[in-house]
Amino acid sequence: MKKGFLYRFFLDFNNEYLKKIINLALPVMLGTSVGQLNVLIDRTIASGIVVGGISALNYANRLNGFIQDIFANSISTVMYPLITKMAVLEDVKGFKRVIGENINLINVFLVPATVGLFIFSVPITKLVYGRGAFDGRALVLTSGALLFYSLGMTGVGAGTILSRAFYSLQDTRTPMINSVYAVILNIILNITLSKFMGISGIAFATSISNLFCTGLLFLSLKKKIGPYGMKDMVYTFLKVVFTSLVMGVIARLFYIKFYVMLGGVFSLLSSIFVGAAVYFIIILFMRIKEIDFILSKVRGYFR
Repeated sequence: MKKGFLYRFFLDFNNEYLKKIINLALPVMLGTSVGQLNVLIDRTIASGIVVGGISALNYANRLNGFIQDIFANSISTVMYPLITKMAVLEDVKGFKRVIGENINLINVFLVPATVGLFIFSVPITKLVYGRGAFDGRALVLTSGALLFYSLGMTGVGAGTILSRAFYSLQDTRTPMINSVYAVILNIILNITLSKFMGISGIAFATSISNLFCTGLLFLSLKKKIGPYGMKDMVYTFLKVVFTSLVMGVIARLFYIKFYVMLGGVFSLLSSIFVGAAVYFIIILFMRIKEIDFILSKVRGYFR
């Protein structure tokens, strides 16, 4: 206002950009609504299985979401402007390269996190929630849900990147449609698996539907832009899985060996530290270009 700017309210519903925003935003809103419907259905089924089922799902989902927020959401948020820039410049080669690098980078962090949550679901749940009214029964329910929620973590991470890729191409309908398919599958699996696995079955159904949705996004993006380095992503993924399994075995053995000596909390924290150290030492020798890129940036920063 000091510079002489004066805003006058004006709304033109025939404006082409306003129409474009509405057309792009509505599918995103519907897709988000479908996701919330999915959560509501999970809780409704959980309430009919066991007392405290909803709380167990919420507690497990918070831990799972905490890991996803640290790695998947942060990486996708930072890289989204670069993805959009490639799309605007119509740099198809660069666009494909950035998508592949982002998915590889997320897998480097989420795959070992999945293995860690899988093998330490009980002690981690006990460390975070094990006090007050959170008794042994709640521990079993929550840790079981956390274990099966963790299986879909990589799917959620890759799906976040792929959804952003579609948004940068101004295609918000495809992620919405795939989300609807995933919710339908989740409902079917919820009803089926909860009969045999209880609360854990609901978490397992969510993980399967997330992986299914991500698979659909992979195929849909390939149809839209052509091949984008799937072979390289699979090769990197297998490297990360192998390294993560080695890490998991060593961390679990360390935990068992030192549980009596150090106690539950200290043996868990020590095992996580040892496992992380083993993972990053091995991964350095796997010749993953995303890791080499990060190390080069770190070296340049310290110089």
